Amino acid sequence: MYYFTGSNLFGQWITKENIIDGFRTFSETDEIDCLFCEKNAKLVYISWSYNIIQCNNEFYAIGAWNGLENQCEKIALPDECMNSDLSLVGNDYRLVVVNRNTNTLWLINLEHVNDVKKIKFDTEVPIEKEPKKLKKVDSILKVAACNDSFLFLTTEGVVYSGLLPSYVDTSHCLGRVVDVHCGYEHCILLTDAGEVYTWGNGRRLQLGHGDVNILDSPTIVEALSGIKVKKIAAGGWHCLALSEFGDLYAWGWNDTGQLGIIEKGNKETLKSCSVPTLVDLFDDDVEIMKNVEDIACGSRHSAVLLEDDTVWTAGNNKYGQLGLSVDKHPVVQGFKKSFYCKSGMALMCGLWSTVVISDQNKIAK
Repeated sequence: MYYFTGSNLFGQWITKENIIDGFRTFSETDEIDCLFCEKNAKLVYISWSYNIIQCNNEFYAIGAWNGLENQCEKIALPDECMNSDLSLVGNDYRLVVVNRNTNTLWLINLEHVNDVKKIKFDTEVPIEKEPKKLKKVDSILKVAACNDSFLFLTTEGVVYSGLLPSYVDTSHCLGRVVDVHCGYEHCILLTDAGEVYTWGNGRRLQLGHGDVNILDSPTIVEALSGIKVKKIAAGGWHCLALSEFGDLYAWGWNDTGQLGIIEKGNKETLKSCSVPTLVDLFDDDVEIMKNVEDIACGSRHSAVLLEDDTVWTAGNNKYGQLGLSVDKHPVVQGFKKSFYCKSGMALMCGLWSTVVISDQNKIAK
């Protein structure tokens, strides 16, 4: 089951309100008999203006699609995609369809849906990178996207970047790459050794290296050395990291409080962080001594799930993405409890929305 909150400007959550400022399920929407309520439906991707869900072997776009809002359409995929293991991501201009088994992707122009480009991954890395040469059985494990940024991760831990995928050298990274995320101008990866690396534009401190430099290759985040990280997340210009002991670290731009950090004695000042900073959670000035279980980031907001099944959110709440009243809480600086659901859960964030997943089997790869 999915619980959602945030922007519905294009009808992507199948309800009449443009702004949803409190978590709800699809059974509470105006159209009960919707695709989201289907037993096998899985939320695959959250874009700014549309959502993609998978129902059995078919994919549907809900929201702005083919130049119209409030749409619910089956996505017409190339014939070669049929009955394949697919990942779909995109932005307002194009849809990226990835066949995870054949290392092939299709770029579909959303303004001209008949304009489809097929790209075959070059599965041979440069000869000087022989130790990381892909195996023939290697396949695409994950696709990460944020606006015009795209990252691809294979089962062997090899990373590609861009719509014309180019190899990202991670031979210097400690351990095998197990996760990747990207923001508007930066990228972050995690290895199985618990090390975090970032690269891209650091002009808003989102790289976590204590400066605003631009880095062309993955560089270890020194402030997290010695801390085994198990999960990472990237927002528009900020990052979150979760340690194996349930500690939360945040860094980057904090213009709307998305880092969730409250400075003692100075609760009114929003300060960005150039290096990972330990985040404490408070409820009426009482520190919450619960471990964090999951993390997610939107464009300028963050969400965390605690071990007691409560969801806490921070940052920009313009569209209700924090699950709190827009009028009462337009911006939330420190993490505030916004939802509770007794079940095993996980989090997803769109740019301006937050989703709580109560069935682990429905988490999109």
